[in-house]
Amino acid sequence: MTDIFISHAVADQALADKFVAFLKEAIGVPAKSIFCSSVDGHGIPLGDDFNAYMKEQIQSPMLVILLMTPRYMESWFCLMELGATWAKSLESLPVVVPPIKFNVVSSTLGLKQGWSIENDAKLIELRQKIKATGVKLEPRTEQDWDKKRAIWKVDLKKLLKNLTPATNVTASEYTAVQEELAELKQELEGLQDAYAEASETIEELKAAKDPAAVKGIMAKRNSFDSEAHFNELLDTISGLRPRVSIYFYRNLIMDLYDKAAPIDWYDANQKMDAEAAIQYNIMEPDVPHAYRWTGKKLMRVKVAIKALDEFLESEEAKEFVKERENAGDTMDTDDLEFWEENLT
Repeated sequence: MTDIFISHAVADQALADKFVAFLKEAIGVPAKSIFCSSVDGHGIPLGDDFNAYMKEQIQSPMLVILLMTPRYMESWFCLMELGATWAKSLESLPVVVPPIKFNVVSSTLGLKQGWSIENDAKLIELRQKIKATGVKLEPRTEQDWDKKRAIWKVDLKKLLKNLTPATNVTASEYTAVQEELAELKQELEGLQDAYAEASETIEELKAAKDPAAVKGIMAKRNSFDSEAHFNELLDTISGLRPRVSIYFYRNLIMDLYDKAAPIDWYDANQKMDAEAAIQYNIMEPDVPHAYRWTGKKLMRVKVAIKALDEFLESEEAKEFVKERENAGDTMDTDDLEFWEENLT
């Protein structure tokens, strides 16, 4: 029998190995007290029947630690271990590994308190929980503990970046990708039309004999409605707003011009928007919580704003911009007032 049973997916061997090392080196769990099938020295003895040995080890451990990763949730064998933990009412610690969400815990183990592996502050509670199981720990100094905990934080970030992704996607994720693909196809068609029109104009300009002919060609091409085009560009930017408030979105846009106001985490509304931005992958979870302009979502916003900037600076928009400014409107996109007037 074993004291601590580590339930994990084979694909997550690197994470399991690091976790086992932390239990031994930082907390002082004896090697003989840990069963982890993928880690050398903690797995199934040579020549033993795999299924029989696994079944024996999960009969009555003091604690079952479940490394709930994307690959874990796809593994039938892991789900059997999870089911055995639930059915036998074993003491368990669900470890939620992103992008897995906490609702997975409640849907599998009921109202069970889990630990997000990225929450470094909970390492202290992990140590306390293991001590409470009754496992006889080897002595470790507080200096050893602090040192190993610091190393864990650094190594974990690398491990999570290289974590093996799920091989399947949910129906909602598939639908979202399909919708995104349809939008991109629509954008491509629009760009192809614009390219064809531009190519036609270039050919006509090549054939033009004098400045008057060039002027006539450009006048014909520039007969479009500047205000309508301006509104179309704004509609695109508005439609790309993530699921955050309009105030947060405006401030996010100002970050492109290095003029974003810092988030007040004591303001309930700003805190809620910022937490949503982190969940929707448009802001980094770590301090200083930078906006993810290289991510797919904000990259589209950036491209759309660049198109607006280029239009407002173009020759064809010159008269339109002048008229708006004469009417008292702000037409500088690096001015928050512009977005307050035009992005509602």
